Amino acid sequence: MLHPKVIYYSTRPISLTASIIPVLFGTILASQWIDISYFVLFLTLLGAVSLQCGTNLVNDYFDHKKGADLPGSLSPSGVIDRGEMTPRQVYVTGLVFFAISIVSGLYLTALAGLEILYMGIPALLVGYFYTATRFALAYNGLGEIASGSMLGILAVVGSYFTQTHMMSFDVALAALPNAFLVMAILHGNNLRDLETDKKINKITIAGLIGKKWARFEYYFLMIGAYVALALLVAELLLPYWSLIAALTLPIAVKAINIVSSTWEPEKLNGVLGLTAMLHLSFGVLLCIGTLIGVQI
Repeated sequence: MLHPKVIYYSTRPISLTASIIPVLFGTILASQWIDISYFVLFLTLLGAVSLQCGTNLVNDYFDHKKGADLPGSLSPSGVIDRGEMTPRQVYVTGLVFFAISIVSGLYLTALAGLEILYMGIPALLVGYFYTATRFALAYNGLGEIASGSMLGILAVVGSYFTQTHMMSFDVALAALPNAFLVMAILHGNNLRDLETDKKINKITIAGLIGKKWARFEYYFLMIGAYVALALLVAELLLPYWSLIAALTLPIAVKAINIVSSTWEPEKLNGVLGLTAMLHLSFGVLLCIGTLIGVQI
């Protein structure tokens, strides 16, 4: 029987803020119109986090199966490489998390409406087919678009809908800074793995556009988060308190400086960590600032 600690680490817990932050942000945006249902928030968090856990595990399984984790790789599949779980155990555990997400989604559908299914089913399919089959999104240049649209925007819009039972284009726009940073995390990963991805015929945007333009894409995504934030506040789509997220700018500058000066995978691995840290700190401050702003 698998030890719970092994299962915990197999989910890549550090990465789970990518699903937690957008759910909290969407719920905070909803709080300016209605009284929040904390039971619905719990179900939404459970569904989103379980979906990401399932995605992480199934992706590890298919990356291992496809030989994506070459010797010396800086992105090993973790528990499989360490022999803590067999590939089959990783795959089945991923499916269990997907099942938890489905149950949560069906409960939310009963509470909020069929729109939840219209958002949840595509998210589930993207999670599974991110690395599954030869048409895998991550292996055919669609990884960043998939992650940006699902974790970046849909998670915020969906969380808002579970509380208000309303769709809002303004909420989708408000999610853009989060989407930019989610995509920046994945792009940072692709910058680091540019050479190894070529060896396994993995197609990424970084590989397609070349090193020079891949750098510019990283700059665009990082700077774009702050530009989008400023424009959203200027257009009154977010309260001015949301601007406290701009306090994270030094982290972005540090990451950009490293990207502009090296192609060494070890140093770019540090960029990936900085980008993930930026997403977390930017997201937390954005949630705090927006919560203050909508409650004043």
